[in-house]
Amino acid sequence: MSVTKLDIARELLDRGLRLYYQGDSYFSSLHLGGAAEEILGEYLRRSGLTSNFQSWRTSGVALVNAMSDGDDAWTSDEMGKAMNYAKNRTKHLDQSESDVVSFNPEAEATELLERTVSDYYQLMSVHDLPETELISRFNQRASRA
Repeated sequence: MSVTKLDIARELLDRGLRLYYQGDSYFSSLHLGGAAEEILGEYLRRSGLTSNFQSWRTSGVALVNAMSDGDDAWTSDEMGKAMNYAKNRTKHLDQSESDVVSFNPEAEATELLERTVSDYYQLMSVHDLPETELISRFNQRASRA
């Protein structure tokens, strides 16, 4: 059986949104949404478009560095690590890390899913992707916030 990575990303995003709306599995939602974001981001890059992760990272670096005195300038890599902190702390356990995470999983899942759903909508302009009920529901929630 052959399956496109785009179809895999759709499934990951759908399951991440289902878990998000169940309200009891935000860590899983964060992880699944993050995996979808990585795949969708590459499809955007291949299409000549910019993912929300890339856009937020570039804007974040510019903003932080404009507000700093120059001694503590951020790089794109540092901003990317900060943006992916919750996702990576959820799925990795290194010897030097604590066994405990300290962040709001619902808030982190929401932020990551906002980027991922936005990427999905961008890809709808170049790929035949359906607007699923869960994607529409999340988008409506985000537009009301």
